[in-house]
Amino acid sequence: MTAIVIKPKNKEEETFLKELLKKMNIDTLIVEEPTPNYETIRAIEDVENKKGTRVKDSGELFTQLGI
Repeated sequence: MTAIVIKPKNKEEETFLKELLKKMNIDTLIVEEPTPNYETIRAIEDVENKKGTRVKDSGELFTQLGI
């Protein structure tokens, strides 16, 4: 399973990304915890271990996804 971990800058960006990913048939899960949960920590570790791709903003995410 592929995980995309996103930390939106604001509520507007969060709403936009949820709608966009929904249209692309990509399941989203919004984590609203003060500290990352187990799955988020694993996704971050995967990126750090070169098993994933890190992007700095939504524009770079769209480029990675070919949008």
